[in-house]
Amino acid sequence: MSQDKTTGTGADVSYFFESLLRDLHEWAGRMGKVFESHDGAPGPQELDAAIHPLVNEFLDRKELPLVGAGFVAARDALAGTPWHMAWWQGPAKERLLMLTIESAGETYSRREWFTVPMESGEGHVTGPYVDFLCTDEYTLTLTVPVTARGTIVGVAGADVLVETIELLLMDRLKDIDPRATLVNGSGRVIVSADPQLAAGALLVRGWQGSDAANLSVADKDLGFDKVAVGRCGTLPLAIAVPA
Repeated sequence: MSQDKTTGTGADVSYFFESLLRDLHEWAGRMGKVFESHDGAPGPQELDAAIHPLVNEFLDRKELPLVGAGFVAARDALAGTPWHMAWWQGPAKERLLMLTIESAGETYSRREWFTVPMESGEGHVTGPYVDFLCTDEYTLTLTVPVTARGTIVGVAGADVLVETIELLLMDRLKDIDPRATLVNGSGRVIVSADPQLAAGALLVRGWQGSDAANLSVADKDLGFDKVAVGRCGTLPLAIAVPA
């Protein structure tokens, strides 16, 4: 399997994530206007009332089953509270409730899906990880910054189960190679056509910082020693196939 073919099909796989991030950016723009419609910062109840219909609209999309979506505020972005999360999940679109304001800040202010968009100003893909906060299943979270009056006021995001990604992308991976694997920026498996590679397993280290045609695998018991890695556009994702 040539790296050129892997890279080309990796770009095809990346379209799935890039299209969702584009939709999230459009959604974030609408959320930013909620802030800009107030003379000062909105309060939590005002924000929830304005954002909830947007979340319902987003979660009702039939072409991509999302398990959750919402907005997470930057510290002190809202009036009357240092932290706030407006997030709905599941088929019933239930509101995710934090136990206390302190636990909310501690829970999400250090998480990759929050910190990377806040610091970089760019969209980000986080996972796979077991989402103990929401689903208790392997999940990917896509997030983008929400900007109002030139300031990032939080992140808008959506959760997608790895199981859903597998259903949507497995045929594309098999078209590349019977053992093709989608990995994240750390080289961990998101989904794989190879049944021995489970979500979260470490396949290849350091691919983002390497220009090598083939890289050594982390586990020498896989039946192959090296993989060719094709980047998925500018995302922190890649397609790896046995070299």
